[in-house]
Amino acid sequence: MNFLFAILFIAILFGAIFVYRQFKINQQVKARLLFGFDQADEEEDEVDLSAGDYGLHGSDRFFYHLREFLSKPQGKMLMFVIGAITASASFAIMGKPFRSILLGAGGGGILLLTVGLLALYTHKKEKTNKVQEELPSALELMAAIMEGGMAFESALMHVIKESDPKHPLYFDLLIMSEAMQRGRRRNEALRLWANRCELIYVSDVVSSMIQADQTGAPLGAVLRHHGQAVLRENEAVIQRRAERLPVRMLMPMAGLILPAVVLVAAGPSMVRIFQIIDDIISK
Repeated sequence: MNFLFAILFIAILFGAIFVYRQFKINQQVKARLLFGFDQADEEEDEVDLSAGDYGLHGSDRFFYHLREFLSKPQGKMLMFVIGAITASASFAIMGKPFRSILLGAGGGGILLLTVGLLALYTHKKEKTNKVQEELPSALELMAAIMEGGMAFESALMHVIKESDPKHPLYFDLLIMSEAMQRGRRRNEALRLWANRCELIYVSDVVSSMIQADQTGAPLGAVLRHHGQAVLRENEAVIQRRAERLPVRMLMPMAGLILPAVVLVAAGPSMVRIFQIIDDIISK
């Protein structure tokens, strides 16, 4: 049986290595086929500030590349193999039997892959919440500035100047403003903002602004309308969370508060009952 487990483990390991080597070969073939065209694309991406890791630093850049890595089946397989090898090596150093090493390898691979996916989900959820909370204020401010007689580009620069550039919403707005300064048209810069942000509310704002720009409608009114709509949606989300609070408080109350109340209320009576029973038994 141990021999069969060893063969299975070796087969999985060699399969993962074969998949990774095949992926590298395909990448090399693709690079050779596109030789001569990549440089022009890279220069265009650099000028146009296309969506990607442009301007990202620190943890944001790390999570972007981690998302790109785990978005491919080869990345998930390699992450699983790394976790499996690490766990199996740790169990072998501790002197565990072969069956435990094999089970630990599978568990380690699944654990590492799950941790990576969970970290990506948490980071994306945190970024989405920050953008959604700050979006109504930014849209309302730009609408107020534009209604005062300033153009969209000037209002955008004023909002960026008075905000935190590390915030994900204002960072994407800064990239959009830089794209327009580099000669990109407003509609293309707006689409760039929607692609980088990946939020449905931002996509709705961008679609409405592009339609308003094509039809000649005032952009300030569009920004104010979407700002109020997102604000109402945020209020609805907060209300739904508040409505779920009593349900979520049932388990802490039942597990912590209720036993203490029962102990304080019925404790003396229970002590007295046990004393009476003890006296009866002793007689």
